[in-house]
Amino acid sequence: MEIVTQSLDNGNLFINRDFLDLLGKNRLLTARQIWNLHDESVKRVVEERATGRIFLDSPRGAKKIETYIKRYTRVPLSKRVKDAFSLKFFQFDAIHEWQAQITFHRLELPTVIPIAAGRLKEGTFNLTLGIKGYQRASSVLEGTEEADEEKRRKIIRRIGLYVGRMHKAGLAHQDLYLVHFFLKGKDMVPHLIDLQRVIREKELSDRWRIKDLGELLFSAAGMVSDQEKRLFCQAYFKGSGLDLGKHPGMIRAIEKKAARIEARRRRKLKRKTSRPQE
Repeated sequence: MEIVTQSLDNGNLFINRDFLDLLGKNRLLTARQIWNLHDESVKRVVEERATGRIFLDSPRGAKKIETYIKRYTRVPLSKRVKDAFSLKFFQFDAIHEWQAQITFHRLELPTVIPIAAGRLKEGTFNLTLGIKGYQRASSVLEGTEEADEEKRRKIIRRIGLYVGRMHKAGLAHQDLYLVHFFLKGKDMVPHLIDLQRVIREKELSDRWRIKDLGELLFSAAGMVSDQEKRLFCQAYFKGSGLDLGKHPGMIRAIEKKAARIEARRRRKLKRKTSRPQE
């Protein structure tokens, strides 16, 4: 799906033209007006990035429209220096995520629908349409009995094809945990969210494939059987067009990556539980 964009506010605001009426109805035609919106806090994993929910008036007088705003405040200089020394060279912001969302739609990889993005001295933001009628893939697979084999196989196969097509296009998510897949509608169509760290290479290197697939394997631990893992691999290799023979050791490298994530989780948990109670 091709999204037609337009810039406003002296190039500080970028909009999806399908939502120009919505933004006009709510008097949101400058970056400052959107940044200052009052929202209901939903998520704040790191200090410099927060997500909130906002209900906007419909231009057609219907019920309110659910949207989400993600604000990125400026990263302090001390953190930028620390990131440089830890080899975290990429600095991502809301404009980067906006561009990733548009790219995913163009490649027919379902994700959230972007409404607007902007920048001002405090930072950057993007505004997206809320996804309706979804379930998290992690909740479905965790709560679905193995006896419902057809439903599970459909979900796993579709996620495998999705990730394969994403990697074939040279895109890596970098935060590819199962909770970031929303399954929408009766057909359980996968939608991948939180694209703020997406990178793109002309030909995706094994490094990024292993990182994404290791995260996904870790997050699916205890939810899927070995047979279902093989089904995922079949779908992934079909979608990616990857010849496993030319990438020896990849499966083992993915398993090692998942094991390292689990070991890191255990260390964090141990540190947390060993702290003295106040």
